[in-house]
Amino acid sequence: MLIVSAHLCMAINLYKECRGASDKECQLINRVVINRMHETNQDACSIIFEKSQFSWTKKSPKKLQFNNYSDMIAYYKLNDSVQLMRAFDNVDKSQDDSNNLKTSANMTHYHDRSIAPKWAHHMQVAYRTKNFVFFNA
Repeated sequence: MLIVSAHLCMAINLYKECRGASDKECQLINRVVINRMHETNQDACSIIFEKSQFSWTKKSPKKLQFNNYSDMIAYYKLNDSVQLMRAFDNVDKSQDDSNNLKTSANMTHYHDRSIAPKWAHHMQVAYRTKNFVFFNA
């Protein structure tokens, strides 16, 4: 039996959230998850699958136990092995304190620049990238 770990939840999230994004943007997204973990004392899987936090989780609800790795890949539709390896790499890099992601210290929210959610109007912008806007707590 395969039990999905926090590290794997973060990689799945980056796989889903970072299509077409730079490695730095992926690492910043993962820092948002890490910052929320520190703020709430919850694990990564709880943060990622919290209701209305990440749009992809509406189509792929939380499931953390599988018969095997292949079943997990199929359930979460992780069909691109290169992108999945990139996601794992960015999870590791986002947790490395020497990676110069200093702008991410207090960031707890972000959104794709193609949308303008109502919640964003009440938050302080911390950092902008080509694809995303990040906000401080």
